[in-house]
Amino acid sequence: VIFWHLCLTTMNRSAIATSFKAPAGQAYYCCSRIALIYTIVTAVLWYHLNNNIIISPSERVTTPEDTLHHNNRISVSLQKTPVSAADSGYYTRISQPDTYLCGDEQGKQSLPSTLQKYFNFIASIQTDLKIIFVGDSISAQFAQAFDSAALDEAQEDSVRAKNIFRPDGNRPSIIHICRSICSPIRGGGVSAFWRITNLILKENNKWPSRCTGFFRHWNEGQALDFLNHEYNSTQFVLPSNKGVSHQVNRTTTDYFQKSKLASFKAGNVNVVNGFDAAVFRVPHGWLQLDYIDSARLIETIETTHRILGATTIVIPTLPMSNNVKSENDWKKVTQINRMIREVARNITKSEGDVQYVLVQEFGNLTNQLLMENAKNLDLLSLHQRDIDYSREGWEVDVANVFLQRPPITTKKWPPSDSQVCSSLPSNRTEACPGVKISSDGMHWCVETFGGRFTASIACLLGCVYNAARPPTDEEIRKCEQRCNDQFMSLAMVDVKG
Repeated sequence: VIFWHLCLTTMNRSAIATSFKAPAGQAYYCCSRIALIYTIVTAVLWYHLNNNIIISPSERVTTPEDTLHHNNRISVSLQKTPVSAADSGYYTRISQPDTYLCGDEQGKQSLPSTLQKYFNFIASIQTDLKIIFVGDSISAQFAQAFDSAALDEAQEDSVRAKNIFRPDGNRPSIIHICRSICSPIRGGGVSAFWRITNLILKENNKWPSRCTGFFRHWNEGQALDFLNHEYNSTQFVLPSNKGVSHQVNRTTTDYFQKSKLASFKAGNVNVVNGFDAAVFRVPHGWLQLDYIDSARLIETIETTHRILGATTIVIPTLPMSNNVKSENDWKKVTQINRMIREVARNITKSEGDVQYVLVQEFGNLTNQLLMENAKNLDLLSLHQRDIDYSREGWEVDVANVFLQRPPITTKKWPPSDSQVCSSLPSNRTEACPGVKISSDGMHWCVETFGGRFTASIACLLGCVYNAARPPTDEEIRKCEQRCNDQFMSLAMVDVKG
């Protein structure tokens, strides 16, 4: 209304100055049209900003350097925990939503000692690389675990910006992340997460985008928010810096603030501009399994490079989940994993394009753990108990074990017994006691898997960025295999201390 009034006044003044008197109806028509265009543009801009901006924290504090003894571009320090790693809370201090957690308060019991021994360490990350995790809520879980491993305690809110939504108005405390970015993390790098529940294809590029639970598209404006993100490039050493994890007191925070302000005045500000690496998890829970093919995966890889700049792409293999309903579904999942490996080895590389596509064998790790838990639950026949995990396709032969679910359930997507049960009740109509493997058959317990996942990502990226010269394809594959053998299988990890 104010704009319309000003427009008429301006036109009348203009008419007096030029001795031209516009008809009243024409003036009204012109101003109403201009006002309508102004309203539409304002509404669109407001909608786009409201749904896409990554809200920065009110106070930004830089992370201190850690006490790692490596000069590599990415390094990981493994530390034994005095308690079970799953009980330490190391990987869940910034986890959202908490409905995916697997703590005692969620009724989840620790793994038996025969299995817990494979997970009794935490991994601390130091890197100057810019890394972005892309995918659905499972990808968000492990991106947050990586953030925890790369941020010191009490630094989470000071360097972490995020874009969120609340799926349930009746439970406002349940928060999901659409996008987040931590900068700088320990070592000076960047760690980000982008929620995309589809493959990154031209056909799925839609504007405007929304931060909501069931929005299935992406757009390049979201990518630009990441690339244009500014952060302080200077790191400050914590006073009395000790250990992998630090508790920062008020005095230390004040010290950071003063140092940060001095640093910004000196012009020590970086812009992300582009990422070194992207970890893309295929969001198969949101897709028809037949939709996931090599052509679409290659387009996703190439588009990820084009819009984010990443020249190294890591793709985790798919695990068992509660939307795998039949043995045929499970065969399709294993075929997708085989296709991921083939694409990684055969994708065409060119100058200035994607240089390395690495496979993280996450599906292998979870499959092995599910089989071992199935043994504890006595779900295997005698001939199934002696499984050779090195044999390709072994998981297809035991599909009936993975698919064993409660005979009576009210859940639309019930989990498998080996995913969520620490024991089976004699009365199968009762719920089983939980175990720290999966919260619901879809999401994995980062309390258990966080260390191996984080160390695996650091190891794989180290194959590329810690090499003295660009590695050959053969060198990359050998290094990739060593990383997966060490962290993405039930092999003991040698941790000193």
